[in-house]
Amino acid sequence: MQTHIHTLLLSPKVLRLLGFGALCMVGSFVVGIQTAGEVHPFQTSQAISIEEAAYGTPGDVDGNGRIDLQDVIDILEVTQGYQTVSPLQLKADPNGDNRLTVEDALRLLRTLAIR
Repeated sequence: MQTHIHTLLLSPKVLRLLGFGALCMVGSFVVGIQTAGEVHPFQTSQAISIEEAAYGTPGDVDGNGRIDLQDVIDILEVTQGYQTVSPLQLKADPNGDNRLTVEDALRLLRTLAIR
């Protein structure tokens, strides 16, 4: 019985899964450490309300008709100040709070991971 459990726990599939999980945790930690204190939400002084903008697909920030990794990158570039937000980008705010934030990028990443 004990040998069977030991063999099950050390199977290649379980070891690969544990290794991948550890890699994901380390990667998340590194990204969190590197971005800590550098998060700047979209400033409301630049905002155009969603009601004023044309309707769009929530999360489709680049306007290409689908939600993909480029949408996440665009949101992060807006939050870091690398690009200013356009009415197209604002109307695609994933959670509808009229701001593009890191939380929006994380929401899209979760959506993409489920697909």
